[in-house]
Amino acid sequence: MLAGARARLDRVTIAKGAAAAALVAACLACHADSVPVAAFWYEDGALTLPRAADTGLGGPLTDHEIESIRQISRNEVEKAFAGLRIVIGETRRGFWHVAVVQDVPRRSPHPLPSSGESIPLGPLGGYGSVGFVAVALAAMRYAPADASRQTIVEGIGRGIGRVAAHEFGHQILGPSAAHSDDDESSYEYGSPDRAAQYYGQLHWAKWRPLLQRRLGR
Repeated sequence: MLAGARARLDRVTIAKGAAAAALVAACLACHADSVPVAAFWYEDGALTLPRAADTGLGGPLTDHEIESIRQISRNEVEKAFAGLRIVIGETRRGFWHVAVVQDVPRRSPHPLPSSGESIPLGPLGGYGSVGFVAVALAAMRYAPADASRQTIVEGIGRGIGRVAAHEFGHQILGPSAAHSDDDESSYEYGSPDRAAQYYGQLHWAKWRPLLQRRLGR
């Protein structure tokens, strides 16, 4: 009787083990088939300019202009990753994360305001931010001489979205995402301190095949 009980126990144990293995396999398959999410959002109060910057723009941003900046920036991120297997999320839930904040914290040895930064975490995703004030000031500085207020507002939106795309690129590619400073019209250019960032057309250069390999289509 004892031998029979042990046999039944062994069969139950094997069955449970097989079920657990099947569950793990199913979860892994589900994860492999899921489309990764890049979370892109604005922190509360991010779109606030210092008073001096308001003067340069001709007054504080209106609610309509703030909403326009939000939408243009999101469109730019979606455009940058169009055709790749990735979803640009609207909440904080995602695998990679970029938040738009008023100012990126200044860190030694780079005491000047930064337009963006990222911490790639490999298999754990990544976290980054875009500094609104730094981007807005650069958009004003590089605006055409005859630019209207609306043109500058649109440039701010494009600049934010393109910095965000750059930061997502760092998180997705990790150490292989080296800057490429031989093409000012590329997303992977090392500095947003140029007119093309806000008023030109950008494209992926050396990072594009790497992104395709990492994300798929």
